Amino acid sequence: MLLIIKSAQEMDTPQLLAIYRESSLENCQGMYPEEPTPEAALARYESEFSAWMGGAFFDGPGRYWMAESADGVWVSTLRLFPMEGAHTWLVDGLETHPAHWRQGHAARLLAETIRALEEEYGNIVLFADVGKRNIASLQTHLRAGFVREKETWTEENGKTTDRRCTMAYRSAQR
Repeated sequence: MLLIIKSAQEMDTPQLLAIYRESSLENCQGMYPEEPTPEAALARYESEFSAWMGGAFFDGPGRYWMAESADGVWVSTLRLFPMEGAHTWLVDGLETHPAHWRQGHAARLLAETIRALEEEYGNIVLFADVGKRNIASLQTHLRAGFVREKETWTEENGKTTDRRCTMAYRSAQR
């Protein structure tokens, strides 16, 4: 079941954090090297992430969290940031809880997100940056109708990396 979260009040923070916990644990010690343990770094990261989700994330218009729920449990999620251009978003943070990997949840979430946005707005454009070595994510995006648009990704600060590629979905081209 697709959940469309448009405000901090609708957010189920514990369920969201559970989806990201494994990847957060891998990354947060590098983000907080001064923390004495990986668990302390994770606790700090989750605290700051929760504050951002409950505040600044929803400050701008057109920002959404999308989640796939199975029997009331969030199993996969992504966030949408509006970009320049009518009905254009960046798909970010697509993640599935490890207990639900390889069951098609991310693919369903992308497909349901596309369907809901097209139903609401008509033709849409979605972009995603995907690591070139992340074969599962590349295949998931391709199955959802994305194409590999560029072999690089440009960050908000203008820095370009060739370790990630730009994936694009344009409903008008389907």
